[in-house]
Amino acid sequence: MSGQQEILKKIQNFPPNRIEEVIDFIEFIEVREKRKEWIEIDEWAMNLAKEKGFYHLNEEDVAQIVKQHRLKA
Repeated sequence: MSGQQEILKKIQNFPPNRIEEVIDFIEFIEVREKRKEWIEIDEWAMNLAKEKGFYHLNEEDVAQIVKQHRLKA
């Protein structure tokens, strides 16, 4: 039996309020996974900034540089 089938079998007789709890938990796991992905992207960006010598720049600095670059284009 697959994990999905086992979950479906177990919740078939759950009362509606318990099913809502299960849905809330699943959504929590989804959010946690997305947060983990963003943390990995942030770490990658920080490492790249260090490697390229841009670590001292903040978001406002980067936005200003991008704005200036776009005006030149």
